[in-house]
Amino acid sequence: MKSQERGFRVLLTICFLLPALCSFARAAELSMQGVNKAEFWLYKADWATHLENKLDLNLRYGDLRGGLGAFLFEPSKPWSADQQPLRLLDYTIAYSPKQLEVLYGKFFQTFGKGLALRTYSDDDFRHYKSLNGLRFIGRLPRQTELVLLGARMRDIFFQENTYKVMNADSIHADTTDQVLGANLSTRPFSFAGFGGRYVRVNRTQDPTPRAFNELYGGNVTVSAGPVEVYGEVCQRLGTLPYIGGREKGLGYYFSGTVGLGNYSLLGEYMNYDKLGFPDVVLAGRKTYRYTDPPTPIKSGVAINRGVDERGFGVTASGTPAAPLYVEANLGNLVAPHDTSKGVLEGEGKVRYSLGTDWTFEGKFNHMVQKNIELHVGSRTTDMPTVHVNYLLGQHTFALEADYDFVAEDTGRMPEPWKYHETAIALSYGYGSAWLFTVGWQYVDMKLVRRYNGEQSWPVVEAVWSITDRNMLRVRVGAERGGYTCSGGVCREEAPFNGIKATLISRF
Repeated sequence: MKSQERGFRVLLTICFLLPALCSFARAAELSMQGVNKAEFWLYKADWATHLENKLDLNLRYGDLRGGLGAFLFEPSKPWSADQQPLRLLDYTIAYSPKQLEVLYGKFFQTFGKGLALRTYSDDDFRHYKSLNGLRFIGRLPRQTELVLLGARMRDIFFQENTYKVMNADSIHADTTDQVLGANLSTRPFSFAGFGGRYVRVNRTQDPTPRAFNELYGGNVTVSAGPVEVYGEVCQRLGTLPYIGGREKGLGYYFSGTVGLGNYSLLGEYMNYDKLGFPDVVLAGRKTYRYTDPPTPIKSGVAINRGVDERGFGVTASGTPAAPLYVEANLGNLVAPHDTSKGVLEGEGKVRYSLGTDWTFEGKFNHMVQKNIELHVGSRTTDMPTVHVNYLLGQHTFALEADYDFVAEDTGRMPEPWKYHETAIALSYGYGSAWLFTVGWQYVDMKLVRRYNGEQSWPVVEAVWSITDRNMLRVRVGAERGGYTCSGGVCREEAPFNGIKATLISRF
């Protein structure tokens, strides 16, 4: 608790001294930029609160670069074992001339398409995977770059209305895993590029110093006129935790793009077998990943994030006539070693504009999920959506509505549930300063397991752009929650009823 209080005091000091730091930056010709996002939630049911603040500050002076990050999550008391406050203070110090970089502190790094290593920051999905340690980048001729790193990962994830460090050790505040990595990428020719990588993870759960996990592989990119082809393969040599013994995994990803005039075509194919690491629940904690390979499903659904997945994706788009845009995509993902699991998604979209005033967009999405959500054997949705936008001088009017046809089966029912979900939103904006939205979601069947028996969720939202650098958003009403995904990572979104206020400041 003392360390948390100390971190909180440091955060308050930073916020207090920020104007002075900005003045110093101008005086000393030190470039500074950053963003601060503060949120406050008030739950209607029990008047509980949720306070959150995320600050990212970046500084540069010549070849020196620095960063400061502060994260605060403060739920209402009484706290429980599953809901605890989280206070973090991160920093980055780097020497970064044109041809090299030496960095110490917090950073994000992805090798290739993420088959061997992927960390990132996703504010919309509230998922932050970062590395903390030492990184070297060497920039050589022929678009050649060498990355060497030694660090530890921290995976912060928002679920069940609280933030959790998914890979936190039971004693320490962070994971004890050690990550060593090397990545070389080069493009010696205009038509071809190559890459190779190696990642080693040493874990406390491994029984001996020689029992570590390795991921290594490479990629090739070839371009010829309007065609570009990319291929990547990754091998995993792992160790079974606690008991020892070798475990092997293999994954590969291929994609190809073709662009001809106003039309483009993208094709993907992937096959992951025991590539996701770690692939088991350790010490009662939910699984996190050092690897996050791509998913072909546009909505972001995955089966098990690289442990046992095979699939393909195709996306075609074009502009047959100047104001008309069309797009279609199809994605399929199956588990070769468990045929009861799979995802199929197809979507078609048409957008048409009448000058600069009117924009019409229609979309139809079809999705079939088998044993993806917990306690759901299968779920099929057909969702037509319409979006209309009208601009009249400083006034903007928008309508967005969808009507979902859903068939859901738990696997233990004589007949599946068949119901409809409706969502509609009306918006009015004035210039770039104000935006008001009235929304409503409705389901025509009481679903105790999915929505706690609730059927209606009205909401009102106002967005005020106070200045070009400060934006305040206030949302009052209910949100139904549900199963949601982003980039292959999924969670069960908790329902909400109350007030949410968000202030975003850029400087």
